[in-house]
Amino acid sequence: MATIYKDGEFVEENWIRAEPETETAAGGNLLVPLTLFLSGSDSLLAREGAIAVLIEAGDDVEQLESYLDRLAYVAVDFPSFADGRGFSAARVLREQLGYEGDIRAVGQYILDQVPLARRCGVSSFEISKPEVLKALKAGEWPEVTKYLQPVGTVDEIPAGTRPWARRSHRDIAVAAE
Repeated sequence: MATIYKDGEFVEENWIRAEPETETAAGGNLLVPLTLFLSGSDSLLAREGAIAVLIEAGDDVEQLESYLDRLAYVAVDFPSFADGRGFSAARVLREQLGYEGDIRAVGQYILDQVPLARRCGVSSFEISKPEVLKALKAGEWPEVTKYLQPVGTVDEIPAGTRPWARRSHRDIAVAAE
């Protein structure tokens, strides 16, 4: 069982992580790495149970384009907090491929990366670190109001005269009447 954080709530889910040695014909919900999925997509999609695909660092997410409408979700791996390729994969899914389904962060992200991942299109989080679970259950949410990179999924405005600096609409002070 894995703890999933989505829309401010926690749920427990049970997905089998497929590996090349794993029997994929059995029923149940199956999370499949992209390379394994692409090598047997027809048989995987025809089996009993839901299918989700795991995008690992360095995978070409665009190879999933023709399958996106048949997946329960797309998991994006964050192999370490210092590896930002998961953010890029989420942005490609949302902004270039138009994926509207659940993008789930998995792996070794830290609490400070949760709002940044949401900004890039991630909609749920598989929590593997106890400190992230504890902080989210306590209502901690590190708010970021200034950004150095625009994204296509969030309404924002330039911050000052530098076009690469962005800020949230929430950061604007409301004028007193």
